[in-house]
Amino acid sequence: MANKRQISYGASGEDVKNLQLRLNQTGNYNLAEDGIYGSNTQAAVKDYQKKNGLATDGIVGNQTWAALETKPATKSGSATQETTIGTAVAPKYADPGYQQSDTVAQAQQMLHDYMAQKPGAYQSTWQGQMDQLMDQILNRKPFEYDVNSDALYQQYKDQYMLQGQQAMMDTMGQAAALTGGYGNSYAQTAGQQTYQGYLQQLNDRIPDLYQLALSKYQMEGNALADQYAMVGAREDQAYGRYRDSVSDYYNELNRLYNQYATEREYDYGQYIDNRNYEYQTGRDAVADQQWQAQYDEALRQWQAEFDENQRRYNQEWEKQNSGGNTTTPGNYNPNPKPDTEPVDDPGSFDPATGTLSPAAQNIWNNIRPPYASSDIDAWYETMDKRIDALVANKTITEEDALILIYRFGLDNW
Repeated sequence: MANKRQISYGASGEDVKNLQLRLNQTGNYNLAEDGIYGSNTQAAVKDYQKKNGLATDGIVGNQTWAALETKPATKSGSATQETTIGTAVAPKYADPGYQQSDTVAQAQQMLHDYMAQKPGAYQSTWQGQMDQLMDQILNRKPFEYDVNSDALYQQYKDQYMLQGQQAMMDTMGQAAALTGGYGNSYAQTAGQQTYQGYLQQLNDRIPDLYQLALSKYQMEGNALADQYAMVGAREDQAYGRYRDSVSDYYNELNRLYNQYATEREYDYGQYIDNRNYEYQTGRDAVADQQWQAQYDEALRQWQAEFDENQRRYNQEWEKQNSGGNTTTPGNYNPNPKPDTEPVDDPGSFDPATGTLSPAAQNIWNNIRPPYASSDIDAWYETMDKRIDALVANKTITEEDALILIYRFGLDNW
């Protein structure tokens, strides 16, 4: 035989499956032929090695393989094994294993189908806009005011300069009129002063223009913040609806799981109850057959003892009556039918011969119950009750009954 791969606990593959097959065929171990060397396979290997005089180490080497492949296969498969008890044969309970009912299978399928409907990760429809607004808020330039770049200031400047020039010309004309219409330095000075007055009014406007520009900057910032808050509120609403859908999913999932668990627990409980019932029924049948076998054996022993006692009784009777007495021995009946007819002569016991007359023997047969060595107290109790009954109907006197019992019955038992 070619060397096979040594197999031990934790191995797997076709060799292990072949090992499980041979163990089932040769030892009826009922192993699952799944190709996995687990604890059940290891226990079966050790048991097989022990029964076949091999090293009980759970390692399948050449010797164990040789024993498995040379030993003829026994009945295997799913057939019910039998246990012999004397002459009685009791079926061994074969557990088919738990098989879930259609109700449990349906609840499991519903749970499985619903699990496929689990909501995915949250996808925001507002996050992009929120990010854009936040970028604008965080990246705004600090407030700066440049009067020359202020359009409103430029409008004021053009207006005040034009008005200043007109006022300067008027002032210079009025000053020249005072000197006969000729221009002079006074007229120029007065006109320049008027023009500078208008420029000063323009400069007085700058603080107001600064405040207007600052207010505008602040309003723009507040507007961005308000927009971000509004978009954030919409985002919160959308996320809240998503969380509600997730919560509803898990609530329904828990309901379906509890339904499945309840159905399976009940179904498995029914299986356990039935298995225990079948097992106990099988054990009761075994116990009944064991009891029957023991009873039959006890009855056989009692019958053998009875036959031996009858043989000895007849032998003793023949020995004592060998002098020519033609009286036939009484019928030794362990369960006699009581004689209901009164007996005038209760018979007599002859100490010389140790024999009873037929009438006395009949009385003795009515008194003596079947002997049961396992319950001697009950035997005496039954005998006492029969004596009382015979004395009560005056079939025999109590004294004669005692003579029959203690002098003949017990001596010849």
